Amino acid sequence: MPRRVVASTYVTLDGYIDDSVRSLDGLRVALQPQLDSVAREIGAASGVIVVVDDSPERLAIAAAYELAGPAFDALAQAIMDPRHPIARTVETGAATYDLRPVNPGGPALRTHMPLIARRGDADHVVGVLALAHEVPIDPAVRPRLMAAADRAAVAIEDARPA
Repeated sequence: MPRRVVASTYVTLDGYIDDSVRSLDGLRVALQPQLDSVAREIGAASGVIVVVDDSPERLAIAAAYELAGPAFDALAQAIMDPRHPIARTVETGAATYDLRPVNPGGPALRTHMPLIARRGDADHVVGVLALAHEVPIDPAVRPRLMAAADRAAVAIEDARPA
């Protein structure tokens, strides 16, 4: 059952990512501490929070943990492929834990948490919290990951331009 987050405001995402770099930078300021905290808690090697602009083809990395340069650029390009696990998480709205990576190299496992917000009468995936890690995530930690995903979804909704 998907989690539901009720945000205080909603404005359509049309043009949100493409037309306002400052808005994405502001969102990074809100999301980065959340990502850093959850990544450190589980001992992640790297992670990202990706935001979506109402279609899986329009994804942008809003915050990154221990990911920069060519690896960041490669991931930013890879998530545009609808077969990529982050894009699939946007499409399905389902969390996945401890998956083997699509491409070789890097940490052994990946976890993807959909960031779900309530708009009107429907839930919408507004982003994905993705973590790369070496050991499986303890099931006792999963509720804290869900709470972090919920907080990130609220931050994304609250950052929408008025």
